[in-house]
Amino acid sequence: MESLHASASANLQELKRLYTGNELFTFQNIGKSNANDKAVIIYLNSLVDEKRLNQFIIRKMNMDLRENSGPAGQVLLDSLHTLGDVTILSEIKEIINHLADANFVLIIDGHVEAYAMKLPGFETRSIDEPQVELNIRGPREAFTEDLQKNLGMVLRRIKSPQLKAKSFVIGKDSQTKVMLLYLDDRTDPKVLNELNRRMDAIQLDVLDDSMQIEEWIQDSTFSPFPQVLNTERPDRVVTAMNRGKIVIMTDGTPCALITPSTFFEMLHPSEDQFERFYFANFLRIIRLITLIVSLIGPSFYIALTTFHLEMIPTPLLMTFLSAKSGIPFPTFIEALIMEVAFEVLREASMRLPRIMGQSVSIVGALIIGEAAVQSGIVSRPMVIVVAMTGIASFTIPYYSTAIALRLLRFPLMFLTSLTGMFGLSIGMFIVIFHVCSLRFCGVLYLDPIGSEGYKDSIKKIFLPPVRYRARLKRERSELDVPNRQSHYFHGKEWD
Repeated sequence: MESLHASASANLQELKRLYTGNELFTFQNIGKSNANDKAVIIYLNSLVDEKRLNQFIIRKMNMDLRENSGPAGQVLLDSLHTLGDVTILSEIKEIINHLADANFVLIIDGHVEAYAMKLPGFETRSIDEPQVELNIRGPREAFTEDLQKNLGMVLRRIKSPQLKAKSFVIGKDSQTKVMLLYLDDRTDPKVLNELNRRMDAIQLDVLDDSMQIEEWIQDSTFSPFPQVLNTERPDRVVTAMNRGKIVIMTDGTPCALITPSTFFEMLHPSEDQFERFYFANFLRIIRLITLIVSLIGPSFYIALTTFHLEMIPTPLLMTFLSAKSGIPFPTFIEALIMEVAFEVLREASMRLPRIMGQSVSIVGALIIGEAAVQSGIVSRPMVIVVAMTGIASFTIPYYSTAIALRLLRFPLMFLTSLTGMFGLSIGMFIVIFHVCSLRFCGVLYLDPIGSEGYKDSIKKIFLPPVRYRARLKRERSELDVPNRQSHYFHGKEWD
């Protein structure tokens, strides 16, 4: 884009040409209309508060022009500076970007610069309770689509000068503002530099959601496991930064991305910080158990009832065989039918209104399960196994991790149906090998396992008492960041 002209008329004509066919483009002349004193205000009328613009700003400018006999351009600038923060623009492209960001722009004849001031005229969603990450104790406010509100919620909680922020503008057409937040004394410089490089490499026409950033910056694009944690809770963002994490916040998205994230952090909701440590650790153990159940529950049942009957106690085996009699399908097909039906019900309940969705998921599961058993399509033990697997998956606090486990369940069932426990072992070996190979900016996905000693790993996976946590933080703060986290960077850099 070209630089601004000294002629206000020439600049206005160029903007009219660029906005041809756009009825939102509006301009108003200020003061006298002769060539020597011409000034014009331009804006997009759906973004700017026209009532405030006309009643306060334009009226004040015209009044100042009548009361002062000095140069009109200087009078208008002085008047504008008394109203708020003014941004100086020197190119047509900058004017276009500021118009789209709810600014009005003042162009004065004889000036090779334009002057922008933000005056939004649209409503934004107020701060509300989290819709996904629910909690019993702790703060109950969630991010909104307004980046400034979200930044304010974080800044109220961290008052340290070590808090740093870096802005990016992503999207050739959308020009979406993205902020990178971190604590300078806690963050690994290598990870920070690598993440900055990846953010600079993003090339998009329109940035719709932070999910696009997540896919751009992750190492393994085709992995089913999420490598970046997203959250709608400001308190979780603050806790993450206090642990040396880097946070990415996107304008128009009510979620923040936390990097680098590990597998175990996906299993720890923010509510753990607000519970007594023994109860929080008990819940963490329960989640690890239910994670295994949700991943291999149906596969383990298929292996036992198809290939390894000798492993089942005789009374229980007789119950399984009597329930299986009359079923026309093999156990794998039974499990596949019930798993697909359960996934369909889960998807339907999410797309319906909340009250109706709960009714559909509960009543639908009862009706379909009972009807399938009565008609002889599936056995009762299979219904119980699938139901337990589904309930176990609900205990996974991070939705994307739960989806990954649900997807992996099907290939594990298929491998198990071919060779029993041997197939299940092969499938689990592939999954574990894949998870161990994942990295983000050089950080191991299974950190602290494999990167620290046994005791340090236990301290990070399980929650110590608050007093002990504070002592650990003091000990870590006494070390230099590069020395303290040099083990945190493994492998080659992303390209």
